Amino acid sequence: MLEPPSKELIQRLTKLKLCTPADLKRCRRRVKKLARGIPAFDSVWIDALVQAQKITPFQARTLESGNPEQLAIGPYLLISELGHSHKSNTYIANVPESTERCVLKITRPQSDNLDLLQQNAQKLLQSLKGLDHPSLVYPRIIKQLQDKIVIVSRYVLSATVSELLIRRGRFPVPVVLAIGAQLLDALVSLEKRKIVHSDIRPWNVRLSSNGIATLVDTGIESILSPELTIHASLPPRCYDGIAPELIGTGNFPNCQSDIYALGCLLWELLASRPPFTTGDPLAKLACHQTKTIPDIRTWAPETPDTLAEALLKLTASNPEQRPSNMQEAQNIWPTQSKMSHKILTNFYSSFDSQVIQSSERSKPKKTAQLSIVAALIFVLSGLSLTLLNEGARNQFLKITSQVSLNKQSVIKPQKATSTKDENQRATSATSQPRLIPPPNEQGIILLDSSTPYEPTKITTVGSLVIRGPAKKPAIININEDGLTIVAEQLTLENVILINLSENSSSKTQATKNTLHPSLLNVTTQSLILKSCFFAQLDDEQVEGRKIERDALYWKLIDPQKQNRSQLEIYNSMFAVSGHAIHLTQTPQSLSLINCLNITSRSTFFLEHPPEIDHQINLNLRQLTLREAGPLMLFNWNDAQIIPGAIQIEAKDCVFDLAQSALFQVAGFKPPENWLSSIGFIGEGSIASSEIRIAAWQQAKDLALEEFDASTMRIEGLSTGKFEYAAPLSLNPEDSMITEAQVPRKSALPPGIQAEQFPDFISRIQTLKN
Repeated sequence: MLEPPSKELIQRLTKLKLCTPADLKRCRRRVKKLARGIPAFDSVWIDALVQAQKITPFQARTLESGNPEQLAIGPYLLISELGHSHKSNTYIANVPESTERCVLKITRPQSDNLDLLQQNAQKLLQSLKGLDHPSLVYPRIIKQLQDKIVIVSRYVLSATVSELLIRRGRFPVPVVLAIGAQLLDALVSLEKRKIVHSDIRPWNVRLSSNGIATLVDTGIESILSPELTIHASLPPRCYDGIAPELIGTGNFPNCQSDIYALGCLLWELLASRPPFTTGDPLAKLACHQTKTIPDIRTWAPETPDTLAEALLKLTASNPEQRPSNMQEAQNIWPTQSKMSHKILTNFYSSFDSQVIQSSERSKPKKTAQLSIVAALIFVLSGLSLTLLNEGARNQFLKITSQVSLNKQSVIKPQKATSTKDENQRATSATSQPRLIPPPNEQGIILLDSSTPYEPTKITTVGSLVIRGPAKKPAIININEDGLTIVAEQLTLENVILINLSENSSSKTQATKNTLHPSLLNVTTQSLILKSCFFAQLDDEQVEGRKIERDALYWKLIDPQKQNRSQLEIYNSMFAVSGHAIHLTQTPQSLSLINCLNITSRSTFFLEHPPEIDHQINLNLRQLTLREAGPLMLFNWNDAQIIPGAIQIEAKDCVFDLAQSALFQVAGFKPPENWLSSIGFIGEGSIASSEIRIAAWQQAKDLALEEFDASTMRIEGLSTGKFEYAAPLSLNPEDSMITEAQVPRKSALPPGIQAEQFPDFISRIQTLKN
């Protein structure tokens, strides 16, 4: 016999008028099917009511939570949650004694003076009385409910432009022109009533299917939070569009601060990113105070001059340089045709068609599309192929050995312009490498490309520059010991450091005595690498133990002057079995511009995490990590250490990692909150869809333990499928991205631009097997 719902559930449903006894009776067949022989608990009846569309999933969850009374706010019955923020929750609700729906916002005011708040609320309602504009949603009722404020406004079936921006990327120029024209017209009508919106943000602008852009929450923020308050714990997006004159001044929002916020909003729709992308809320406020919002044409070159110039005026840092009122702002906005509603209608309907197409295809593609959306809310990812174990590293050595030692396997052949004499001279010279010459009076060593050089130890006072030919980089053939350099400042240009050593007893002792197995061992305060190539192409062994060489091993001359140290690397490639960059101390700034790292154990290995009073600034541009280890690998040698800050800006990068986390820790387990010290802005960057953000590995042979990355500040990264030009090889062109199924604001693909690299492969081909 089928168990009926409990009396408590029936009373709840009846009291809230969610369903009738007849509805419950009609659900009996569904309940029997769902129960499948088990007792028909209340949860089964609730599931049946959801299937019968008598209650919504939101109402079902609330009924099962044990606090069903939360569904009733006065005479209003909550239907579903529309959204929430750090200080309010917004719901769709039924209007009493009507089939109409409304929006109900429940918020906690920041002011303790509730009487004054109610007075201001009544003034706002009086000012809005009789206003009817299609692009405005404003409060109809504002009531106090204990220590909360309930605000009721009309419901518009629509989507926020922030959601559409995530799904699509940059908005087309005609769409932004139409949205701007409609919002300006709405704000002009508010200005005539002396009302300031004060909360113009992407999530407060909604687009409906009939081609109308609507501003919601009109005038509410100026009542609840009349003065800007700063909280470092708030998401950075809360401080986009804050006019400079409101920051730290105690000034109240006005017409010109609304103009600035509107300009920032329209700028973001065109660029698919806010004007300032720092992950630190306080730093973002400082940017609005001290910097000028850049010309939109630098991010969206197709923007017409009239539109770009209008945005420059709307977003001027000095309020005196902005339009003095909304009418003036409307006058400088480019003229719109009567087709603006149709433009927005077609734009909105394009999202429906995209959903239909994806649902008609395979389910995996739909899943991939959802993963992209999730990633744009700051989720990272990567490949599942591991190269952090010995077997995988052997496979890498096999690949690189074939590429380097078998000329036929090199995809890019030697240039036809090379003469027979040059080939013979290069081949014969490989057996007779030369020593690197001493620097000249200007501290410069010029290398040629006729024959390879032997590594040596160079010590000099002041700055040192080692430069090879731009078209044919010089080769330094690393044998037992790496190239060792001590200088205050070092610049290395157009140089290939390659390890082609063979396993032999004659070199065993020398390699064993090397301080650190690396291709380049430097002690310097500042280091610049341009157009360099680092590769370990042979499987070196010493007494049966494999040697994993780092590409670069760096010590500071004066560790007490970390704030004056920097590393800059341009147009360079790393292909080693050890770490690409091994840091004994952490410099203040690290830059990798148009660089490629394939299969290395990590990109940055830090022997110590940054100290509590130290911040590392990592600047990444067009970096590609292909089947590599973590971006940053920390050796955590003290369980009690409190780490310093790490700020990373990664633009147009590709993170394709080998079964590792983007940020990984070895040694002691770090404190739970250590990720809060890392800020990551991945503007235009992409990642594959399986990687973990942060993890800890106590020992090399143990599994990774993933960390909760919710406290980490991550912005702007997207995930999805992408394709390389060819399978993995030493040819940089093979690691260029040819297709990426992620939203892009630039026509250029993310990752490296191989045409800016020298012809490394042709130079490697000159080496004798």
